[in-house]
Amino acid sequence: MNLMILKRFRNELIILGATLFAILTFSYKHSIDRDIENRRENITTSINQINRVLELKKIWKSKSILKKVKILRTIVSKSKIGSFKKRGQKVIVKYRGVNIKELNSIIKIVMNNPFQIVKLDIKEAGRESYNMELICKW
Repeated sequence: MNLMILKRFRNELIILGATLFAILTFSYKHSIDRDIENRRENITTSINQINRVLELKKIWKSKSILKKVKILRTIVSKSKIGSFKKRGQKVIVKYRGVNIKELNSIIKIVMNNPFQIVKLDIKEAGRESYNMELICKW
């Protein structure tokens, strides 16, 4: 009896099987396309990050940074500089008796240049007078 039913609906079963096969093929193709697109986006993001790192490396390893470091010595009068030591890619500057305006200009220069602040110690020495120790790398 079952064999008779199968023979009777043979064409319909073939069409059902072909339809299921077409649906599975379409879903597989769609998932593969989505996976390839995700990989492409990941590769593009990685390339952009590498380019960004290379650009930052050019900025941070620039020879003009040495000129910007020397500005830290000339921004205030020589009598207010306790010590100025430059070793390799590190600078240690100690200021004594700087006022608020000079302190703000020093901080502005440090923040606008590609320096990595290792230590920034500001102590009040008197009324509107500050001592400052600054250690930067680049």
